[in-house]
Amino acid sequence: MDNFNINTRRDVTGVDEGMRAFFKQTYTFMGIAVLVTAITGFIVQKFFLEQAIALLAGNFIGALALIGIQMLIITMIGRSTFKNPARAFGLLMAFAVVEGLTFGLLLAIYTGASVVMAFVSASAVFGGMALYGVFTKRDLTGMRSILFGALIGIIVASVVNMIFYSGIVSLLLSIVSVVVFALYTAYDNQNLKIMYSQFAGQADTTGLAVNGALRLYLDFVNLFFALIRIFGVAGGSRD
Repeated sequence: MDNFNINTRRDVTGVDEGMRAFFKQTYTFMGIAVLVTAITGFIVQKFFLEQAIALLAGNFIGALALIGIQMLIITMIGRSTFKNPARAFGLLMAFAVVEGLTFGLLLAIYTGASVVMAFVSASAVFGGMALYGVFTKRDLTGMRSILFGALIGIIVASVVNMIFYSGIVSLLLSIVSVVVFALYTAYDNQNLKIMYSQFAGQADTTGLAVNGALRLYLDFVNLFFALIRIFGVAGGSRD
């Protein structure tokens, strides 16, 4: 049983030059993906907002189709990680564009101030938890099953809330999402260190960097989306 034991310790803090280069590449890919999402979101808001609203806002089928496309791309990236890193990177960019549709809607709903606050807050939480994941001596691998179960719960509850919408439920889901993806950030960073140590010298780690960039991108973007919904409930939405 892979449960998180708070008393478990393992020295996972060692970082050599090769690992630094790996994390630099991973975060570069992630940063490019975030930038692509931001640019796509601004384009959607400025030029294709009506189409995005018709596709996603209040459209249960459209929202489910978007989720299905996202899951398909994630699966394809996983299959291409080591076989074709260039293809995996292209798919990561495609995923970032798809996420830009949602970001475009958020730009139309929430004020610029709330968007900035959410971005700064997400960056702070992500940065702090990433550093914790990289340098902590605590073994976080046991958190995997707990976090995955929580993630499935969030997805199921979110789909149900799309049908029977409740503002309170949406707020609670956003709060839980912040906690879950903050913990995922720490877990993913430590797990990437472990995976790099296993693959270093055996194969090109570019594919692993793309896969890691996707995981960290999802952590950051979901943190941002959750926080902007919280700020919106607090009064940061447009009239």
